Amino acid sequence: MEWKANWIWDRSGEHPRNQWTCFRRTFSVNSEYESARLSISADTKYFVYLNGEQIGSGPVRGWTSEWYYDQYELYGLKKGVNVIAVLVNHYGMGTMHYIEGRGGLLAQIDFYNNGQVMSRLLSNEKWKTATHDGFVKESVKMSNCLSWAEIYNANRFARDWEQLSFDDSEWDNAEIIGPYGISPWMDLNPRDIPHLTNEPIFPHSVKSLKAVRPVAQHYSIDLKPTYFPGEMDCNSGKLMQGYLVTELHSKEDTEGVITLTFDAHAEAKWEFTLSGEGYKTKNGKYEKVRLRKGANLLIVDVGGFFHEPTMHLTFDFPDKIDLKAPFGQSQSGFLAIGPFFSDTQLQIGNPFQNSIPFVKEYLEMKQVSNLSELEAFKKWAIPIQNDHVCTDNVSLLSIFKDDLKTYPIDFQHQNMVLPNHSFTYVLPKEEGDTEYLIDFGKEYLGHIEFEVEAAKGTIFDFFLFESIHHDGRIEHTFSLNNSLRYVSRDGRQVYWSFIPRGFRYMLLTIRNLKTPCKIFKVKVDVTTFPTGNIGSFRSSDYLLNQIWDISKHTVRMCAQDTIIDCPAYEQALWTGDSYNISLMNYFTFGNYDLVKRCLKLISKSVYRSPLPESHVPSGWQNVLTAWSILWMKACREYYRYTGDLEFIKEIYPELKLTVQRFQEFINKDGLVEISAWNMLDWAPMDTEHKIVTHQNALLVDALRQTAYLASILRENEDEMKFLSLADKLKQAINEHLWDGEEKVFIDSIHEDGKRSEIRSIQTNLMVYLTDCADGERKAVIEKYLITPPESFVQIKSPFVLFFYYQALMGLGKNETVLDNIRDIYGYMLENDATTCWEGWELIEGDYSRSHCHGWSAAPTYVFGNLFLGVKPLEPGFTKVAISPNLNGLKWIKGSVPIPQGRIDIYCKDTGEYTDLQITLPEVVEALVTVSKNTRVRINGESKQTF
Repeated sequence: MEWKANWIWDRSGEHPRNQWTCFRRTFSVNSEYESARLSISADTKYFVYLNGEQIGSGPVRGWTSEWYYDQYELYGLKKGVNVIAVLVNHYGMGTMHYIEGRGGLLAQIDFYNNGQVMSRLLSNEKWKTATHDGFVKESVKMSNCLSWAEIYNANRFARDWEQLSFDDSEWDNAEIIGPYGISPWMDLNPRDIPHLTNEPIFPHSVKSLKAVRPVAQHYSIDLKPTYFPGEMDCNSGKLMQGYLVTELHSKEDTEGVITLTFDAHAEAKWEFTLSGEGYKTKNGKYEKVRLRKGANLLIVDVGGFFHEPTMHLTFDFPDKIDLKAPFGQSQSGFLAIGPFFSDTQLQIGNPFQNSIPFVKEYLEMKQVSNLSELEAFKKWAIPIQNDHVCTDNVSLLSIFKDDLKTYPIDFQHQNMVLPNHSFTYVLPKEEGDTEYLIDFGKEYLGHIEFEVEAAKGTIFDFFLFESIHHDGRIEHTFSLNNSLRYVSRDGRQVYWSFIPRGFRYMLLTIRNLKTPCKIFKVKVDVTTFPTGNIGSFRSSDYLLNQIWDISKHTVRMCAQDTIIDCPAYEQALWTGDSYNISLMNYFTFGNYDLVKRCLKLISKSVYRSPLPESHVPSGWQNVLTAWSILWMKACREYYRYTGDLEFIKEIYPELKLTVQRFQEFINKDGLVEISAWNMLDWAPMDTEHKIVTHQNALLVDALRQTAYLASILRENEDEMKFLSLADKLKQAINEHLWDGEEKVFIDSIHEDGKRSEIRSIQTNLMVYLTDCADGERKAVIEKYLITPPESFVQIKSPFVLFFYYQALMGLGKNETVLDNIRDIYGYMLENDATTCWEGWELIEGDYSRSHCHGWSAAPTYVFGNLFLGVKPLEPGFTKVAISPNLNGLKWIKGSVPIPQGRIDIYCKDTGEYTDLQITLPEVVEALVTVSKNTRVRINGESKQTF
């Protein structure tokens, strides 16, 4: 691709916050041409239209310095005048799958004749541009990991701006940033995976209809620009000390409630004072308060440890309360007092101090109870800007509300979810807003689309979530603002949401409904990595079949432009998660290109951090040590399943560099000692220290696997060096991390030299799986795994269960594995799961935090191994082992994807003998192992009878 176009932008600046910008270019096609190709990229996301029809969106996520572009063959051009239109959404800040670059668009249409470029249309100053005012910029993030919630007002911008007939003469001319190759996009790569799917799915049913009344007033305040000015990252470890203040002005003495919420994972104080009276609260708690006539000083302590320092306030009083900032310094009504201290601590291997010093003024400020006392802190006052305050937070309005009345659901209310021309007729309620609860039947990730007929100004609020308890209680997950607001124009209209969201349930609340409206349809256009539906499993056990189905659907929903951890609140490529999910994907879909893309993206993080980062490419720079090691192991597994030697050659420099970097963290005792995020499981292991057993053990195995890759590249010196490092590390583990008295491997060594007193299944599991225990020690651990001692920390997440199942299968404890799967995943099914949960009891009172989590789909991998018995003996399945096992079932059948196609297996206990049928590509050599009295047919031919 030869780029001649310029990067262009509007006048909103380099880093505009939640900017939506339209670009247009009309052009004439008069001469003959054989083909026309559009090449396009943008920062952050683009949606491109040709003559009014959307033809694509992108780009895929990537490192800013190695950004991606897309290409489209333009079949919709007509002779004469045409128009290309592009909508660009620039975040203006990092997320967990985007690093802030700057706003920009690059586009080029090449016209070809006889294989040669005959003419070009280039992005330059001739393109017209305007801010799309339909999108409300004063939004709030969907979570600490994602971008801004979508708030759209259909009355604020021309709906036909993409059309050729639109008059853009009043628009500005675009500004040229610079040519191809400028910073921050030093290099552009062609998209390396196909475009994602766009699969329309209609809901399962409308479950309830209510009249509801939300809290009277709410405010979501983004404190980050004030307390961390200039920081556009998404880094966790934000330590801050300060206050938020406002005056609540009431016309009379009155009573009401206030709620204060932060991210559920924030280590905040949840404390505020109102006219000197102190309150200690928590997320979701209504605090009853009294206001006196006139001004009431509200002071919120916003000190603490945050990932995303955003706070939410709701006020519910009989009459509207006016907010005024003290000293008259802020139009938003809010002032920050501080920061008395602020710092961002990165966990990337270097020592860091995770504590907040108590500044004298901060402690003195705690005693302030009135405006006159606040005067002493006026020099610390900073006005909160208007665009940092959101008053359209749909999640708050959907959570903090009163249910006024429940109505029966007659059939006409189901019309909105049916794929036909019927509609639901909605009348205004006597009191309150109209709320529908809609069930899509399964968890999906995609773009919401709906069609309504309504009066101008009618508000359609969509609040999305994953789980409902049997008693009707919704799991809100306070760290997730999964929502969309649409303010209608007059008449019939269709809206397609530009931001994909993960959810199963939808609360559709219709507000400001003054005249009846019609809802013709609500659906989701599911977006996933395009793949054949190859992997399968069925058996005589209905429960296991259901478990396979929810596990496979989990893997599919977590296959996007990378593997992602979950569709709802992060959508991030977590390095360690992707190790497990890749192995699961090999048995369900065989998306080798997607796995390769993930491994390459992870590899580039070693040029930003000492070790491969925990998730990439991300605005949160973080090293989770075990995840770095699992990337090394994942490269080896990828080669095992694909035989892709060229990829190993490409990735090897980063693998070798990672080994070298780990050597820098080896201490005098020969152990890895590192200041990073050293967790393994959502369980009370003793791993918040620099010397942690499980990651030392994992590194031993990763060094061996990397040595193997060195050997196939004939890097013999590296091979011997890596094996030597592994042997020395194994020796150090056994010397320093084994408790000879209790006969167990300890979790860690503390900074003061004290040996951990915590004993965990997880630590000993990893030591066992990595062959770091020999002889008697190995035998002892085997007993722990088969019958876990009650005094040990128990496994708390399906992520670690994946490794546990591997160990048990290796010990021949298939029945134990299946019993555990039936128990854990059966419980999920009992509670209406359609995908696999991240864990259990992660949030008090909730089933889980994420209800669709890729690392939890272990049964797909287990069934492929345990029942179908398919394993590559040579890289890329040129030779394969097949050893089906009924494990007490009457019959099993399934398919396993391989690079050459798939392997189909059918196995049945007939009573007299076992009937086994195998179909596989002729080019694949199979080593079939069966039990006695088995009749075998391979590709239709009988092979042997026992």
